[in-house]
Amino acid sequence: MLPETNIHVKENLKKVEKNKKLSPILFVRGQNELIIADGYHRLCSSYYLTEDLDVPCRLV
Repeated sequence: MLPETNIHVKENLKKVEKNKKLSPILFVRGQNELIIADGYHRLCSSYYLTEDLDVPCRLV
């Protein structure tokens, strides 16, 4: 998990404060798990908002 002080995480948190939607997090299917293809910073940002947040995702 990236810290809340990470520049990309901070930028995403500012976007959310301005009521801007973040792009969905993209996952690809691995052998036994899902792998984040795009959106790791957005995922970390969502954790700092609330860990129970529904986060838009797509399986590609």
